[in-house]
Amino acid sequence: MEVLAPHMDSANWKDGYKGLLAQPVLPPFDPVVLDFIDAVSKRLLLEVATRSLSELMVVAHWMRMAHLLELRREFRRQEGLRVARGVVVHFAPANVDSIFLYSWFLSLLVGDSNLVRLSTRRGLQMNYLLATINHVLDQPAFAAIRARNLILSYEHDDSVSTILSAGCDVRVLWGGDQTIAALRRLELPPLATELVFADRFSLAALNAAAIVGLQHKPFHELVCQFFNDTFWFDQLACSSPRLVAWIGERNDLIAAQKRFWPALKAYVTERRVSYPAVVGINRMTALYACAARGEIDHLPVPVTEFPARAHLGHGILGFREHHCGGGLFFETERSALPLLADILTSKDQTLCYFGFNRDDLTQLARILPTRSIDRMVPVGRALAFSHVWDGVDLLHAFSRRVDIN
Repeated sequence: MEVLAPHMDSANWKDGYKGLLAQPVLPPFDPVVLDFIDAVSKRLLLEVATRSLSELMVVAHWMRMAHLLELRREFRRQEGLRVARGVVVHFAPANVDSIFLYSWFLSLLVGDSNLVRLSTRRGLQMNYLLATINHVLDQPAFAAIRARNLILSYEHDDSVSTILSAGCDVRVLWGGDQTIAALRRLELPPLATELVFADRFSLAALNAAAIVGLQHKPFHELVCQFFNDTFWFDQLACSSPRLVAWIGERNDLIAAQKRFWPALKAYVTERRVSYPAVVGINRMTALYACAARGEIDHLPVPVTEFPARAHLGHGILGFREHHCGGGLFFETERSALPLLADILTSKDQTLCYFGFNRDDLTQLARILPTRSIDRMVPVGRALAFSHVWDGVDLLHAFSRRVDIN
């Protein structure tokens, strides 16, 4: 067991958790909470060492005071008097570890106390983030935040997770299906609630004619935005597109693909994206496995190409389970956007789009399969976190309504 924040002897984590449970909730959007989150944001933005870590810069921008005040206005528009639920326990995913910050801070904003469990596998950006959080928590002005929050790291251990679950009012589970299934077996208090953000799949829908007609500068911007959506987290974020659906007439489809993929490859090279050899082997293994199962009907480029591409066979749905990330893109084509509905399932979370208007997207949304697609966002916004995630309003979920008659 390791206590990552605030500073304390890791052997005393149970005492820290008991102290957290004893704290009363704070009022929603208490000034001390706003100041704390803003202080973390400012330190991240000013820290030279973190400026090259794009993911942290995105998080820091999201935490700025102007956005916090927007969230406060949104919260106050909700009906009735809302107060904090109590104690929220967050089990963060290992593949996109910084995602915990969003749910933690949203819970903080509505006044809850929090315990966060992080994976023992942490990269450079998480170490910078934790150092920043501790630096701010050490300030006397944030004693109230320090007393109400605890970030732990430990190997999967049901006995520890059971203790944490037994004291919470809300349990938040992020991660793969197997991890979530194991955690859901652990009992919750009778009045506690649970939020589950399971493994999901995302895709991009690109209007071929619109891409063919783009001038050089907006076309380059599109390629850069698509790169950000897919390569920041090695395509492992649930909202990162792994399938590209080309929409349009045949001639436009061919021309758009011939323009788009070489430009993306050139930009990936320019950004010096590289992976360990094992990632390349995983890509090849995934491609051969998909071919053996009949999920892809041909490879538009050689199997060693990076980024890698594979064309889906007709009527195939099982490919989602076999995507390995690391620059692998499945492809398919449709003559019109609504026809994309035949390939969508409840596993699909985000649809990134380019070249479509709101009416086009609404037409597709009205015929979506049950539970399919929770977000439709322009290319470049796949990783932009919102307080509404997977169709759940977290400001609402982390608080409760008190009726006064």
